[in-house]
Amino acid sequence: MRKLLTSGAVAVGMLLASCTPANRVVENPLIGAANTMTLDFPKIELSDTATVLHVDAYFRPHNWIRIDAGSYLLADGQKYMLQGSEGILPDSLFWMPDSGEASFVLKFGPLPRGTKSFDFIESDCDDCFKLYGVDLTGKKEYPRYPEGLPRELRKAPEDGPVPEPILAVGTTTVNVRLLGYRRGMAKEVAMYVNSLLNGQEEHTAAIDPESGMATLRFEQYGTAMAYVSCGPVFGMCWIAPGETLDMYVDMGAGGRAVVQRRDKEREPAPGRRLYTTGTYADLNAQVDASGGSSIRMNLYSGDFADYRMSADEYTQMVVSKYESLADSIAHSPVSGMMKELSLLTLQQEALTAISMGGFFLAHNYRSVNNEWDYRVEPDYEFASLKPEHYTAVAGLFDINNLKLLMGIDLSDYVNAVSRSYTDVEWADLVHATDGIVYDLPKVVGLPSKAENNALTQEDLDLLHSLREPFYAEACEAMQARVRKELESVKDVRIETTPEVAVDKLFDAIVAPYKGKVVFVDFWNTWCGPCRASIKANEPLKSGELKSDDLVWIYIANETSPLVAYKTGIAKIAGKHYRLNDTQWKYLCEKFRIDGIPSYVLVDRDGSYKLRNDFRDRVPEGPAVIGVAEAENNRVLTDLVSQPAISNYKFVHYEGP
Repeated sequence: MRKLLTSGAVAVGMLLASCTPANRVVENPLIGAANTMTLDFPKIELSDTATVLHVDAYFRPHNWIRIDAGSYLLADGQKYMLQGSEGILPDSLFWMPDSGEASFVLKFGPLPRGTKSFDFIESDCDDCFKLYGVDLTGKKEYPRYPEGLPRELRKAPEDGPVPEPILAVGTTTVNVRLLGYRRGMAKEVAMYVNSLLNGQEEHTAAIDPESGMATLRFEQYGTAMAYVSCGPVFGMCWIAPGETLDMYVDMGAGGRAVVQRRDKEREPAPGRRLYTTGTYADLNAQVDASGGSSIRMNLYSGDFADYRMSADEYTQMVVSKYESLADSIAHSPVSGMMKELSLLTLQQEALTAISMGGFFLAHNYRSVNNEWDYRVEPDYEFASLKPEHYTAVAGLFDINNLKLLMGIDLSDYVNAVSRSYTDVEWADLVHATDGIVYDLPKVVGLPSKAENNALTQEDLDLLHSLREPFYAEACEAMQARVRKELESVKDVRIETTPEVAVDKLFDAIVAPYKGKVVFVDFWNTWCGPCRASIKANEPLKSGELKSDDLVWIYIANETSPLVAYKTGIAKIAGKHYRLNDTQWKYLCEKFRIDGIPSYVLVDRDGSYKLRNDFRDRVPEGPAVIGVAEAENNRVLTDLVSQPAISNYKFVHYEGP
């Protein structure tokens, strides 16, 4: 009987497969997951002779993408190789037009009739384009929850007030589970933790390819907002210090985003990106479902202010915008928790707007006149704000409200109240004798000293004089951690900075290498694009740029925490210099450096020049290391045989 049933099932399956049309077209198929937003397949033609993908590509104008000739479709364990193309030449650079959008066709071997889905694999390299679970059955909707999500997380979050921040120190553990994970989607999970005292810290953990899990563990100082990145999936969450929590990442969010882009009028697909347990689970769920606060001042848009405004006009504009947007938030059709979070973020923006009034007036001037070289001061006298202008904004809301630490623009709020932007005494303006606006101006700079093992007894005495014990506890914990971690990197070498006048410093650094080509990289550990560029270029040193005639020098400053710096440079081949503030500022002025990473190229004769044309861009999918143009893809022996590396393009990423 069992044999008869099995045979019958096979027969039915064959009958169904044979009934599938030999030639058919699948329009706008759902995509299960993707490691890229660059490619989409809005149309697929199926026949007994070929599988034809109509591809829409999206990328930055005048930058290139590439499709590997080894690309294939994977269906039911079988590979169907790329056999031809139209509108693109495999293995060649395809330059995006002005619109940043292009279309072409890829032809593969025929899929068997009855195939329900396939994966597109742009060869087997780690970072190549991959789109998984491309549906051929005509499904129109995604499931509400990803497979594997625990039942207790399959519910609407509870509403209520935004939770209070927690001022405490503890070791936090985040167990990340990637739902729908497939090999090739991503290698690691990155978490960018934004905290009250030490800015943004990056923590990464390798993904176990068998289980699709990763564990992040780090010391945390107070409640923090974090950005989580795993391949194309990017989300936001809040974390309590010292907590162990589970985080579920829906890797299908990448596929849904690709499909959503086809029709901007289409309702967003159901499902979220992140699901968390823990103290802030409901807040995280509310934010993830909504995409974050959307009612904003948009301070950095370029048209926030009019540079011709007087101080009174600028202040009134800030006040009016705050009141208008606060009213919009109050009447918005969102939960009470999201309204409060939006209002807290707006208050952070308002305080930033008044604290940085001069900057935003100048920013508008640069926008209007298209003068974006920040090394050149605008030829215009902007209005100067006075205490009464700051008071006008400080009277709009409680600027000493501890919950302001929960807003999305935490770093701007911290810089505003700690007098990083202005000398105004906020505590005096609001008559505060304790709280955030009283403590932060006194504490500012001390976490950085703790990260560099430089706290003095005087610093500790100041910290212990504050009513809030958290600051002393946090800074002492930072310094203790740093001292312990320094033991593990004590053998990492930092070059001795030449003891010469500051105007002779750069010449002294490169002098030992005269007769060689010297590539000097200005960077810091906190600079995401710097780290990504260095990581991408590192293989070149043992590959096509391997040569005794090329020297790599990396220059950072003391804003790079000592442990992070020494840990980082242990993985970077080259000479490493860590300058003090005076030395760094002089070299930035000398070379007119407008930001980092920045590059200086030293020729064999000792002459040098800023070469920020080496800031190239590479696609998010195929990571073709180090080369921007096919005609410049020369091996090292060709490059260093010239007086300078005149056309070689090094990889540069724009980070988070």
